[in-house]
Amino acid sequence: MKALARPRRGIWLFRHQPLAIRLLAGSAGLLTAAAAFAAPAEANPVDDNFLGALTNAGINFGHPGGALALGQSICPMLAKPGGSFVSAVERVKGNGMSPDMAGMFATIAIQAYCPTMIGNIASGNFSGLPQIPGLPGI
Repeated sequence: MKALARPRRGIWLFRHQPLAIRLLAGSAGLLTAAAAFAAPAEANPVDDNFLGALTNAGINFGHPGGALALGQSICPMLAKPGGSFVSAVERVKGNGMSPDMAGMFATIAIQAYCPTMIGNIASGNFSGLPQIPGLPGI
């Protein structure tokens, strides 16, 4: 019976440590558990390629999250009625870029996020692109 009444040595040592050490050990355990069970971040290769192309072109885009959001907004702007490359460039210019850099930014965004638009324009196929009312195919 005496053996059951005696606490384990490991637990006894932990209980008799200063509060700061116990808190530090507990925090380290929680951080380790959080890191072990955290969901891994998934990198999007299209986004990575877009940011890489901007960097290679010498375009200073500031915060990557803002550049991604702006780049991803270009294609919907082109696809909506009345949308044009010029209006997309104007929106990019509104974020503090020069006209030349804004044009390069919009071109890279189109190449990254909606390359079929470039292919359609090059092949003369204008289906799926914005249309001028009353003039089909233009």
